[in-house]
Amino acid sequence: MQVLDNGLLAFGDLEIRLKVRALHVKRALVAVSPEEFELITFFARITGRVVTRMQLLENVWSLHFDPGTNVVDVHVGRLRRKLEGAGPAAIQTARGEGYVFAPKAGAAG
Repeated sequence: MQVLDNGLLAFGDLEIRLKVRALHVKRALVAVSPEEFELITFFARITGRVVTRMQLLENVWSLHFDPGTNVVDVHVGRLRRKLEGAGPAAIQTARGEGYVFAPKAGAAG
C-alpha cells in the first residue's frame, strides 16, 4: 500500500481517495455506496489482517451486537464484484474467521 499526502491510498490499480470519498479501479471511478466506501476504507487500513464479521459490524456499521442478518456478507459480495477489475480476489474469505483484504500489487497505469 502506498499512502500519499493528498489522502490517497493506492494498491496497484486500486485507489481509494479519502478526501473526496471515491474509489478508482484502473483510473475509472467505481460507484460505491457510503457503506461500501467505509468498508473498503476499513479494510485498506488493516491490509493483510483477518477481520471478523463482528469487527466489521462495529467499525463500519457502529453495531456492537450481531443483528443476525447477512448485512456484512451482502456488502462484501457487492464490493468484491466492483473490485474485480483491480485483480483477483482483493477481498478473500478466511474460512471460519472472517475476511482478509489482500489486493495484488500490480502496475498502475
